[in-house]
Amino acid sequence: MSMEFNDTREQLQKHSVDISTLKREIQELGKHKERLGGNITGIEERLNITERQLREKKAQLEYLETETKGAFTETQKLLKLYKDGLSHLNSTTQDLEDKVETRLHATKTDFGAKLKEVQNNSEALSAELKEQKAEAVKFMEETGSKFRHVDEQLKIQNTSVGQQNSDIHSLKNKYAGITNRLGSVKKTVGELKPEVDQLNARVNAKVAFSATIIESKDVFTGPQTGISKILIFNKVFTNIGNAYNSKTGLFTAPRKGVYHFSFMTFGYSTYTSGAILVKNGNYQVSTWEFKGPDSSDTTSNTVILELNHKDTVNIILWKGGKINTGVFSGFLVFPTK
Repeated sequence: MSMEFNDTREQLQKHSVDISTLKREIQELGKHKERLGGNITGIEERLNITERQLREKKAQLEYLETETKGAFTETQKLLKLYKDGLSHLNSTTQDLEDKVETRLHATKTDFGAKLKEVQNNSEALSAELKEQKAEAVKFMEETGSKFRHVDEQLKIQNTSVGQQNSDIHSLKNKYAGITNRLGSVKKTVGELKPEVDQLNARVNAKVAFSATIIESKDVFTGPQTGISKILIFNKVFTNIGNAYNSKTGLFTAPRKGVYHFSFMTFGYSTYTSGAILVKNGNYQVSTWEFKGPDSSDTTSNTVILELNHKDTVNIILWKGGKINTGVFSGFLVFPTK
């Protein structure tokens, strides 16, 4: 913009010189007019137009000069701001350089101290490694001595192992004979297994019970359940296997087998006495005693029954019969397949 301003100023000066030149020419023309005495009105008009144009250009140049000066002033302000910013930047850069220099100096000092410490540690480690190396050499020497001793012991043991192998071979022969004998024994045991199982079943099949009726206020009738007249022998003497239920009067076979049952009743002769042994609700054996001149009657019976698992056996009264007390007993003779 400064260069453009100078160029404009030069053009303005040049136009001023041209105007002065034209004025001198006009004066000379006026003088020439006077000398010539001719009519130069047309030339004067042209000169006036040219003068007006020059004045307009001069005004434009003056406006341009004013604008240029304003722009130049703004440019100078901006340059000043740039210079101030650059100065501040230089100052900040210097501060940063000082701080970095200080930091680098501290880092160098710290690094030097740490390096010295590492060197000291390295020297201590080297001394320790030398000591450990000496111990390792000593250990290797002792280990070598021990290995030589072990090698001698192994040679002695190899001789002993040879003798042991011979003994083992002999034992193997004896074991083969024992194995053959054992196979024969196993065969015999297999043949005897059914008999052994049967004996185990007989030994483990322990079922036996015996119970009586406790007299109650219902004398001559005994404990019974409803219409079925099932006698409940409610005082239990023995109940091995828990097959008899003193609440219901029922014996339930815990396994298939042959069972022995017996029962006895005691009553007075004023009523029909006796009872019936029932298997799964079906009559099996019974006792009977009519009314008579004697004061009391005793009846009894015994039966052996083959029962399946869960079969039931119990005692009931005859229709219209009454008893005072009684005993009901039974046991497993032997189980069956």
